[in-house]
Amino acid sequence: IGKEAFLGCSNLTSIAIPNSVTKIEESAFRDCTGLTNVSIPESLSEIGKEAFFGCSGLTTIVIPNSVTKIEESAFRGCTGLANVTISDSLSEIGKEVFFGCSNLTSIAIPSSVTKICEGAFRDCTGLTNVSIPESLSEIRKEVFFGCSNLTSIAIPSSVTKICEGAFRDCTGLTNVTIPNSVTSIGEDAFSGCSSLSSTNIPSSITSIENGVFGGCSSLTEIIIPATVKSIGAYAFRACKSLTN
Repeated sequence: IGKEAFLGCSNLTSIAIPNSVTKIEESAFRDCTGLTNVSIPESLSEIGKEAFFGCSGLTTIVIPNSVTKIEESAFRGCTGLANVTISDSLSEIGKEVFFGCSNLTSIAIPSSVTKICEGAFRDCTGLTNVSIPESLSEIRKEVFFGCSNLTSIAIPSSVTKICEGAFRDCTGLTNVTIPNSVTSIGEDAFSGCSSLSSTNIPSSITSIENGVFGGCSSLTEIIIPATVKSIGAYAFRACKSLTN
């Protein structure tokens, strides 16, 4: 299905994609705001960039086993999307794929996924539960930025790097445990997590970057290990509850 094939067809409500289709190209169904139902066939190997961008009426999507990659912003702005099933064959979730999917409350990411790109779940304000698989080594830039209803997160021991702004403005996040496998936490990684009351800095960390915990106004205590040699600007700015 070619580039922009059905772009802006706002009255299109459903579509059955036949098994002969192997690729949905860029913006094929972009801004089809009336689309409520789409069946993705097992023949499909790739969902292209912005393929369903702005399909605000779409509520459920099942990614079949044939799909190994979801391209950038494929489901961005699908504000009605509440249920997503990801197959065990998917290896990559592209940049900003589910950005702004505010009705999405939970998602199970299979162990086949080795890469979740920048901003993949940014501003998924309804997201309360997400499982990060052991297959991930890196939580990329702004992946969960603005997921304000996410209350807790388990970071697996496979993760070595938490990138810039990864959990920024997750205002509902109350607790997070950072494993000893993590050697780098990027700037503003937990900035604005105003409900975060406890966390840890593992001994594997040698520097605390700029603004990492800035605005974590509920944080009462933090233990900085002896391995830390530098603390960046605004690292604990406005942590007004911090007493120790």
